[in-house]
Amino acid sequence: MQEKIRIENLQEPNIGDLVYVCSSKRLGDPIHEQGIRLKRQWLLEMLAKYGSCAKIAYYNRKPAAQILYYPEEADVTKAFKRKNVLVINCIYNPTPEAHKLGIGTRLLQAVIRDVKERKTCKFILAKAFNTGELLPLPEFYKKNGFLSTQERNLFYFPIEGSYEPTKPLGEYEPLPEDRNKAIIFYGPTCEFSYPFAKKIEGLVKEVAPNMKIEIINEWEKPEETIKRKNWWLVVNARPIQTFFMETEKFKEEIVQAVSVSH
Repeated sequence: MQEKIRIENLQEPNIGDLVYVCSSKRLGDPIHEQGIRLKRQWLLEMLAKYGSCAKIAYYNRKPAAQILYYPEEADVTKAFKRKNVLVINCIYNPTPEAHKLGIGTRLLQAVIRDVKERKTCKFILAKAFNTGELLPLPEFYKKNGFLSTQERNLFYFPIEGSYEPTKPLGEYEPLPEDRNKAIIFYGPTCEFSYPFAKKIEGLVKEVAPNMKIEIINEWEKPEETIKRKNWWLVVNARPIQTFFMETEKFKEEIVQAVSVSH
């Protein structure tokens, strides 16, 4: 079974395979394809500046899973960056026939081996969000030796040093320019981010049809997300807490935010 699995570093010729892993069912959707274009450009820029920032797992010669990572110093959206810290942005295996074969663990261990060989990484930081599929990511990372941090959904693996917490961002403070409008942020690290932003735009319009809406690429205008403490959505100078997929609860919170007078 193991010989059917192959892992490759990301290179320009196989960027399409990386995209295929996450987006094979959405190719042809014009909004999703815009997200793909944004990610492809971001990947090319990362490859040129930092080298490979992803690994692709092939099962029976087809792209089946991926892991995406980058130096924290590369993240322009962060107000405070730690040197020699590698961030795992996501790890994903959506291919049913490639499940329960240890592919996710092989991808993760391949990244760990790479950074150990370079001896320039203090620790690896992993974002453990749940996809609702297979083993929850917090459990997956713990199973592979990652340790909890005091930051929500973040786990770390020590390499050449111990964990260093980042400086607290502080609370969002209402900005005069945020009043009477909605500001939606998206990024190029995931091809779903832009389509999600457009979905959020539609939901906001449903409950507040007259509200001005601004959609911002946070990697193009990092100063805008930083001064809003990296909130993904601000409506009428209020940060929105509810995830947009909880549709009714999300719309209720939008209505409440719109009704606030300043």
